[in-house]
Amino acid sequence: MRVRDGWRRLGRLGGRHVLVVGVAVLVAAGAAVTFNLVGDHGVRTAMAPPAGGPAWQGGVAPCRQDPMAGVPQPTRFIVVAGCSTVSGTVRQVRRDPVDGELNLQVIPDQAYTRFLPPGNHGQLRVAAVPRDIPALRIPEAGQHASFYGAWVLDRNQHRQAAMHPVWMIAPTSDRASPAPSGGAVVLGRNRLQVRLVAPPSVPVGGAMDIFVRVESGRSGARRPEAEANLFFEIRAQDGRGVQWKAATTNALGKARVTLVALEQPGDFELWLYADKVGRWAVMHVPISVLGR
Repeated sequence: MRVRDGWRRLGRLGGRHVLVVGVAVLVAAGAAVTFNLVGDHGVRTAMAPPAGGPAWQGGVAPCRQDPMAGVPQPTRFIVVAGCSTVSGTVRQVRRDPVDGELNLQVIPDQAYTRFLPPGNHGQLRVAAVPRDIPALRIPEAGQHASFYGAWVLDRNQHRQAAMHPVWMIAPTSDRASPAPSGGAVVLGRNRLQVRLVAPPSVPVGGAMDIFVRVESGRSGARRPEAEANLFFEIRAQDGRGVQWKAATTNALGKARVTLVALEQPGDFELWLYADKVGRWAVMHVPISVLGR
């Protein structure tokens, strides 16, 4: 009977009063949920990743004006901080056969974990693009290093945080593999010799057939380099990359790659980055895309 009397009394209230009561209840419930998620304990939800990125530590590498220069498919990234520095221990080093990038899985030091969204699960992917790799010293798994680059959110990986790209790596020990300063000269007494054959011009939308041969050793005693990493980048006159493709050489040290010419006529450059086991070669040739 008391319950019924209570409902009768509630029924006597006007519709406006009932609505106000309902809103008050919802606001109170929402406040309670908000307090439990981000209250005194500072617990973050998966829908609200940490804002900002780690600060840049100057004096080691310059901060780039355009951190996405040379990054294949740059629109997949949300740049949170154009220049950041992170230190941590490398767990894995591998080459991506699709885009030619060098990927490192890193466990950041405690000072940087607060910048990681929950979806990172305590790890950070650090990536170097092919045009930067020849100038880097690559740490080994288990080695500690500092990384200088852009702090981004990856749209293709559920907005996980990443450093993409990094253009300076400073290992804390001497176990890292040094890389040459650039150009076609490589480490050691042997040179990585690359022959690149590409058409000087192609029509708009036409096929661009490219032939590459990679060898090592001195003249007269050269041998083919199988499974050498190749990365092709077409750059516009302002230096922006507009098309990319990765490949590897066959058992004879050769590769044939077909690119589709751009839909806009103009003068471009085809850049090739080749590497294998610490030996590198970088070269480029001009290519014109002709209007029909």
